[in-house]
Amino acid sequence: MSDLVQIQTFIEVVNGGSFAEASRRLSLPRSTVSARVKGLEKRLNTRLFNRNTRNVSLTSEGQTYLNTCQQALALLSHAEDELISHDMLSGKIRLSVPVATSKHVLAQIIADFRLLHPNIEIEVVVSDEKLNLVANNIDLAIRGRDAGDLDLIAREFYQTELAYFASPKVVKALGHTASLATLEQHLIFAPVNGASRYKFLTQDFEMAFEMACFDQGVVCLPVPFCKDAVQQGRLIKLQIKPLEASLSVYLVYANRQFMAKRIRYFIDFLINNKTRYALI
Repeated sequence: MSDLVQIQTFIEVVNGGSFAEASRRLSLPRSTVSARVKGLEKRLNTRLFNRNTRNVSLTSEGQTYLNTCQQALALLSHAEDELISHDMLSGKIRLSVPVATSKHVLAQIIADFRLLHPNIEIEVVVSDEKLNLVANNIDLAIRGRDAGDLDLIAREFYQTELAYFASPKVVKALGHTASLATLEQHLIFAPVNGASRYKFLTQDFEMAFEMACFDQGVVCLPVPFCKDAVQQGRLIKLQIKPLEASLSVYLVYANRQFMAKRIRYFIDFLINNKTRYALI
């Protein structure tokens, strides 16, 4: 039997003034209440109550033990309240995002979320590595393509449109009769399944983007990622559709069963506002 159960029963006998009243309050047989207290006295090798046929009173040792137990239970209750309060209102979230993440959109997400929960701190870890979430104390990761370890939970956040992009100089060189087969000869990056059929020069979004801007070839990248460059005239969106029309972006975490409420709130916030945020 749990020591705590015996202690709680002991305190209930004190509060009720008798074994009968404690039995009623706990909805237990009187024999069970008596057995628990006797078990506690045996374990402590100390008599806690003076007993008679009508009521019970504490021995001096019982009074000392009661004071200690009440202090301990008060500390436990305070610790629990602190955890619940801390969990709901404050604390840190360590968020892992890829290098290609839009810093402007990420800053907007954090700002909007902290308007609702100002005491929650969000620490952003920027890396293209599939970091071990547990080993690196990562609460949540945003990942595209490969979500990572099969032991992790991957929840689709949104899908982003993919398209081919190239600089005006490369587009001119390709001509108006460019086909998918022609593009493959100039392709330097494509985040799609079965990527081994392409000759990759890089597997980094930002590097591929910059190489395309410097007339080095064709890239297949998320449309939001290239939006500003298209508006500035640095890149042109090609009309040829890629083999993979979209890229799935995932929210990845280790375990939802014991997840802190602040992390659940953040995940729900992202999901509920996903149409507003295109991070990659």
